[in-house]
Amino acid sequence: MVDMHQYYSQALKIVLEAGELLLKGFKSPKEISTKKNDKDFVTQYDKLIEKTIIDNILQLYPNHKFIAEESAESNILTEEPTWILDPIDGTTNFIQGFPFCCISLALVIENDIIIGIVYNPIINQLFTAQKGEGAYLNNEKIQVSSTEDLQNAMFGHDINHKISVRNFRGSRSLGSAAMSLCYLAMGAVDICSFERLKCWDVAAGILIIQEARGIVLDSKGSQYKDIMNADILAVCTKKLAENFLKLKNVNI
Repeated sequence: MVDMHQYYSQALKIVLEAGELLLKGFKSPKEISTKKNDKDFVTQYDKLIEKTIIDNILQLYPNHKFIAEESAESNILTEEPTWILDPIDGTTNFIQGFPFCCISLALVIENDIIIGIVYNPIINQLFTAQKGEGAYLNNEKIQVSSTEDLQNAMFGHDINHKISVRNFRGSRSLGSAAMSLCYLAMGAVDICSFERLKCWDVAAGILIIQEARGIVLDSKGSQYKDIMNADILAVCTKKLAENFLKLKNVNI
């Protein structure tokens, strides 16, 4: 039998402790290398935080699986309990001293996200959700805004998004998908559209938005089903999603 509350309380403790490593690293010199391209950065703290979280969870649950950015041997999701981890979402921000970076951890069981934790210790923001129990920022319940019209919406996106931001009240590209999704959950952003990301960028944020009464769709506007597909459209209201998709279709 799955004890979601036990998984959550133990994972939260592990993430909070790992946050001390992120905070230390943010203030310290970094060893910077690149992965597949010259803008895909990794530091010793990405690796250290990832290893710390995985090792601590495995001590408690040796049979659990992991899909993690720095050490994933495969990106195959089974029905087994699987933790999806980004040790530092926003590594470029982390390197630059821009304080929008975080640990993102989700637990998926039988293709269902049941726990989401996003923690930015630099600005002391802890976003959490357990399936069916609401979304929280620093233990205070949060929910999405009621915005329906594009001209009243704050648009969160990655820097390469093709849609003109002139259609919105404003736009923000934070350099961290996890943080952007959490800001939608608390009503600071109204719509987020991301493509070409990985599951560890968005898994925790998806549950946090859903538990904050928001809507998560795939990039074409259909019901979101595939956790391994990180091309998503997240919105606060169905009407706003409809208006955005009309605009997107015009711009294709």
